[in-house]
Amino acid sequence: MIQLIMLSKMEGSSGIWIVDSHTHAFPDSLASRAMEALKALDGNHPSYSDGTIEGLKGSMDMAGISRAWVMPVATKPSQVRSINDWAKEVSDDRIAAFGALHPDLEDWEGEISRIKSLGLPGVKMHPDYQDFLPDDPKMFPMYDALRAEGLILFLHAGDDIAFQRPGYGSPERIAKVLREFPGLKVVAAHLGGFRMWDAVEEHLVGRDVLLETSFSFAHTACSQIERIIKKHGTERILFGTDSPWKDQRVEVGNIFSLRLPDREIEMILGRNAEELLRDYL
Repeated sequence: MIQLIMLSKMEGSSGIWIVDSHTHAFPDSLASRAMEALKALDGNHPSYSDGTIEGLKGSMDMAGISRAWVMPVATKPSQVRSINDWAKEVSDDRIAAFGALHPDLEDWEGEISRIKSLGLPGVKMHPDYQDFLPDDPKMFPMYDALRAEGLILFLHAGDDIAFQRPGYGSPERIAKVLREFPGLKVVAAHLGGFRMWDAVEEHLVGRDVLLETSFSFAHTACSQIERIIKKHGTERILFGTDSPWKDQRVEVGNIFSLRLPDREIEMILGRNAEELLRDYL
């Protein structure tokens, strides 16, 4: 019955501008291999598109999503430049692709300047896949440069199902970055910390950071999700799915299931994301 109610709400929501602020896609020539490799790491986690931009757009159409942010991750420094060229190439009126950085990239200063010149809104970094701690002082000059350029830092936060150990991007470490770099635009994925939501409530709620919703529903109680949103402030919550690893249509329905006023649902589903990117689109 709950599922039917959510689908009914979605079907009547064509006037709502929906932005998925956390998706992944790969160049057509690499998508199949990338998806197979990631599934092997993630315990054969199901996928809901083929990992291509066109596959993503097809999934967006099914879910009524108007725009998606694509988050590439460079697992090697040598990948950074080509990923950023591809991000520029695939960006259009429906796709806002972020850039990539790597902690061990030698000319990171030049690449940050180039990311800015390409018109990309920010960078995605993943502490676990890139083997760094967000609050390591060696990262601070990079954060300072991102802040100076007005670029968004989108961080994987919390655990990752591909790793047995606790995630490097804990809410505590992200909170240290926020204290060191006021004014840096930070988005913490997975509602601030996958499988670390008690720590999110302790260390991130109420701080100047945007929290994105992917991989929170079905992984913690809806009551905790609602509590985090209400305490943190709806204006600082972004809708995300981590597509292709979650079904975008189901994730949109999960947002509609929240016990929040319609105006706040619309803010989470798209208004907040569009406001954040107004200078880039």
